[in-house]
Amino acid sequence: MPYAAHQKIAEIIADDYQLVLLMEHLDIPLVVKEKTVEDICREYQIQPALLLTLISVYRNEPIEQLPDLNEADLHILLNFLANSHRYYLQERIPAIRGLIAQIARSNPEAGQLLTNFINTYVTEISEHFDYENNKVFPYIRSLLEGQADQHYSVDRYKHLHSDIDESLADIKKLLIKYLDFNDSNNVRRELLHYIFDFQQDLNLHTLIENHLLIPLIERYEKKVGAGGNYVIQVTANDKNQLSERELDVLRLLLEGLSNKEVADRLCLSTHTIISHRKNISAKTGIKSLAGLTIYALTNGIIQLENRSE
Repeated sequence: MPYAAHQKIAEIIADDYQLVLLMEHLDIPLVVKEKTVEDICREYQIQPALLLTLISVYRNEPIEQLPDLNEADLHILLNFLANSHRYYLQERIPAIRGLIAQIARSNPEAGQLLTNFINTYVTEISEHFDYENNKVFPYIRSLLEGQADQHYSVDRYKHLHSDIDESLADIKKLLIKYLDFNDSNNVRRELLHYIFDFQQDLNLHTLIENHLLIPLIERYEKKVGAGGNYVIQVTANDKNQLSERELDVLRLLLEGLSNKEVADRLCLSTHTIISHRKNISAKTGIKSLAGLTIYALTNGIIQLENRSE
């Protein structure tokens, strides 16, 4: 059952520990004493509708109606997402890397495999966050200030926006199904706990972007007459067959190049490479680089000896 503005925020947080992170990402410190949602929102200049909607998302409750937010609230939402990015890169990922390093000390082979996975993932997630921080969020801020870029639209972001937890799913499978190593200190369990928790938090992050931020900005674009239609489509002609350009992109990605490095190599924009990656995933049904490596090997797109160490 959704919470209301008159309820005490401490009691709401006590029902779900993840709301501690929500408060942190909103720059609202604990301790909250006897304050209600309405009290907190008044103190930190947030509309209760925004805070209650975010609480609902964190509690896996559906967003039945978009809140009627003002420009200040949307700036708060952008700051919330940027704070989340820093938290993932500065706390979550280093913690996972630390546990992998523990495994590597006693199990070098398993540790190296896990290290390769996490390094690939950090590259992917860093590029994703850089795109949002340096392209999407500035566009939204300029839109809110009445300086719309007619050559960009949140619709483009929506279609380039990808899930960012596929590699985590692959690591989980390795740890649960395949990767056998000595684990006298139960580091595997602790690592799985961190990964499951991280993946859940990332899913909430994506839900907020997809079901709150993007619809609100689309509505704002219509209000001010900004933006354009940048829908990216996969052609109907033999959609399961990769084009020559997509094959070029896939081979370079599997060599370990970043999106920007692939773009430089092929003299294309980074946004175009992201679009090709989306199309490759749509055609193959595979999203992670680890999965695409297996796809490319089994389909003769690359040879095993061509993979970078």
